[in-house]
Amino acid sequence: MARLLISALLLSIASSVCAQSEYELWLQQNSPDLAAEKQAFQSYMDENDKAFVGFLKQQWKKVELEKPKELNPTPKPLEIPKAKPATQPEKDTAKRKQKRVEQPIAQMKPIKKPKPKQPLAKTPKPQKSAAQIPVAFLGHTLLMPKLNARDWRFKQSLNSKNIAKHWQAMASQKHKHIIDALKTHSTDFKLNDWAQALLVNRYAKKIGLSDQNSQQLFTWFVLLKAGFQTRLAYNQHAFVLMPSQQAVYGITYFTLKSKRYYALSFDEEKVNTGQAYTYSGKHNAGEKTLDFGGASHIIMAGNKKQRELKFKFGKNTHNIKLSYTLGQVEFSNSLPQLDFQYYPQQGLPLETSAALLKQLQNIIKNKTEVEAVNILLRFMQTAFAYQTDGQQFNSENYLLPIETLHYPYSDCEDKTAMFAWLVETLLGLDTVLLHYPGHIAAAVKFSQLPKGDSLSFKGKRYTVADPTYNYASIGMTMPQFKNKQPKVLAF
Repeated sequence: MARLLISALLLSIASSVCAQSEYELWLQQNSPDLAAEKQAFQSYMDENDKAFVGFLKQQWKKVELEKPKELNPTPKPLEIPKAKPATQPEKDTAKRKQKRVEQPIAQMKPIKKPKPKQPLAKTPKPQKSAAQIPVAFLGHTLLMPKLNARDWRFKQSLNSKNIAKHWQAMASQKHKHIIDALKTHSTDFKLNDWAQALLVNRYAKKIGLSDQNSQQLFTWFVLLKAGFQTRLAYNQHAFVLMPSQQAVYGITYFTLKSKRYYALSFDEEKVNTGQAYTYSGKHNAGEKTLDFGGASHIIMAGNKKQRELKFKFGKNTHNIKLSYTLGQVEFSNSLPQLDFQYYPQQGLPLETSAALLKQLQNIIKNKTEVEAVNILLRFMQTAFAYQTDGQQFNSENYLLPIETLHYPYSDCEDKTAMFAWLVETLLGLDTVLLHYPGHIAAAVKFSQLPKGDSLSFKGKRYTVADPTYNYASIGMTMPQFKNKQPKVLAF
């Protein structure tokens, strides 16, 4: 009997060992990194998260959201006057001025087209794994980590206790791979800060977070973990607050320690004005201030559109043919209205920019600074039809150069933004912006001061150049602004 018991015991132990070995073998085959598997059951909260949860659990303070800062409300001219022709033919006038110009345009450095990273559309399609989901963004299909929406959905009422509990739940889950994927796509496609924020919000919807509160809390968490200064506030709904390097117009905000936090919308749904609640603490991971710059550097794919621009200078008629990606226009539409200096800084996307600059360079070749700027003025004055934003969009709407290229009409600030970018990019001449009540023009610093209206700014003399005033040459101010003192803006 004893022998039978011993035999049974030995058989049981052997079976256990055999089963354990088979289980370990299965783990080795199905889990390449056993340490990573074990870590999945551990909390991913760091010391910053633990301290931050403490701030969130405290009573949130009530703040007053301030009304949006509005763009220049002064009405723009509905019709633009036509400048009187010069007493001498245009070509002769240019020759007469040429003697007073020291630097001929012929000495301008040739434009070199940089080699961009190949967009995803020109490379083999990425292989989606079971742990990834595709997110359509800017014409590309970006692969992001697959998440279970139930683990990230906010199901409670909005208050400090529930929000703190939800942050703790999010921070306790594996999330570094989300940040790594965001950073990889940002590098590969040159996403600026705003594009990253839009991608995170699009990703939240893709994983199945269908309600606004869950989307906003997820976006808040991921952007903060990605290094952005991001806060959360709530009234009837939760919404994300972010400070910006550029002044933002048309969006409510609140001020904390002399810094404006804007209630940005990622899906064109405006945040309710009035009172809201937010916390006073700060997570150490969020240090970066949102920068809207770099909009034209983003690599996009998708449908393209062609545009032909015609203008006449002297006896010559010039035709310029361009193509651009419609995704650039769609992305531009997502931007809030920003300080005017932002728009000429962005320029055009690489491919469109190279094509435009090359064609214009051929036209201004061997011209003087004065004649070259006059050619660029005539290009902007006559190749782009004028209409106010009120007429075209029913509201004030500053346009990026790519939007000026796309829409059938543009007004003074749109023409000036593209003109100023062209002068500085093609000619290397310092240009400033002139902000009149209800009008925007430019002024250029020449190697030698030509005749005409000019003004002083920071010890330098700039000559007026108005790309909206039809057929006006350098030094000519639009009559209704002749006696007005403009605010001078560098960019």
